[in-house]
Amino acid sequence: MASGTQTPVHALDAVSRSPAIDSAPPVAPNLARAPEVHQIHKNFLETLVFKGISTPLALVLVVIQSRFLHASGRGTFVLVVLSVTILARLLGQLGYAVTNRMLQRGLELRQLVHAAFAVGAVLGVGGIAVIIGWGAFTPGVGATVAAIAACALVPAVLWQSISGVLLGLGRVRLWNVVQTLPPVGTFIGMLVLVVGLHGGVRGAVLAWTLAHVLTALFSLTATRRIWLPLPLLRLLDLFNVELARLALTMGAVQVVNLISYRIELFVLDRYRGIGRVGVYSIAVQTGEMLWLVAGAIAAAVTAPTLHENEQQGASLIARSALKSLAYTAAIAVAVGAAAPFLIPALLGHSFAGAARPLAFLLPGIVVYAPVTVLVVYLSVRRGQPKLSLAVSIVGMIVTLAAALALIPRHGAGGAAIASSLGYFAGAALAWTFLARLARTAVSVKAP
Repeated sequence: MASGTQTPVHALDAVSRSPAIDSAPPVAPNLARAPEVHQIHKNFLETLVFKGISTPLALVLVVIQSRFLHASGRGTFVLVVLSVTILARLLGQLGYAVTNRMLQRGLELRQLVHAAFAVGAVLGVGGIAVIIGWGAFTPGVGATVAAIAACALVPAVLWQSISGVLLGLGRVRLWNVVQTLPPVGTFIGMLVLVVGLHGGVRGAVLAWTLAHVLTALFSLTATRRIWLPLPLLRLLDLFNVELARLALTMGAVQVVNLISYRIELFVLDRYRGIGRVGVYSIAVQTGEMLWLVAGAIAAAVTAPTLHENEQQGASLIARSALKSLAYTAAIAVAVGAAAPFLIPALLGHSFAGAARPLAFLLPGIVVYAPVTVLVVYLSVRRGQPKLSLAVSIVGMIVTLAAALALIPRHGAGGAAIASSLGYFAGAALAWTFLARLARTAVSVKAP
């Protein structure tokens, strides 16, 4: 869809019927309307193709980091990248906020994008200071490595914001390209800086940062018709408090999700050191890759769920969630059996200890997989994203409490058990919400 000086509200409403196809629940459920089934399938298959590029690259990056950075170096890389990612998730929902404001109030696209850039720049600069300060006082990280990573924050916020606008405009293919560029760029950068030049942790973090900078430059170039001309001299005057508040509210959902998946890493670092974080992170990343199956199922049933009535929609979601549970369990059995042999063979014997916490993680990974499907009903069909947020918050609280109790004595194994307990709690709450909403819908319709 071509983007001119103005985008009529009715035109944007028409193209916004193609929601994001991703393993995470939609951030702004009112953007996800009921597109034609064939369009959902097309976007789903196209997204799978791009995931087929980025997922193997992620595995290769784990191997490179493990072989060339070793356990302590990978632990440092994971923590510093996580610090930037948390803030980027918090600020990166500006694109969704732009689309919401334009849909609701008929405001002009370019004006809103400029306001989003201003908000991202102002808050991003503050975030950079926070990251550097945190790194300076974190053993195993340091101010220099944190500063290199912090340079990725504003570019990451820019390209993520543009991605949200692209989804609102229905430009799924360009969105997929933008999403794929960071892992591709990181892979190339690590081959040069880590493998070729032996740059160590700093080289790895620099490669990651440069990938986000290049992704932002590509995104800005590809969408120049949306935001040019840019009034740089009065950009700060365009800072929009209301837009910032809406984006931060949306970002809070993403941040809680991310922290709830990673909070035990910080507790493990506190009690067992950065080296154990590096080993345990292998188990976490391996386990979470199993959620790609549930994410694909969630994407496939989104449109049918929206078309069905309340009772049929809830039934379809329940059946699909159970299928995701069964498929993920089957894969988990294979992964759990192969992990003790494949992890040391691929990553080196220093990471052999990741197999045991992975075994404790897998039950929670399996039980939590259906949540990706359940939130389609909670957030999209019923329009109650606060319920999805509640699921994440409960999981995070349970994980943190269990981590504080288990990690001091049991290390990485305790971290894995704590994470699984959090997944069990979140999954139980999600199923409870589904049952309650479905029962309410049926009782309302009953004579």
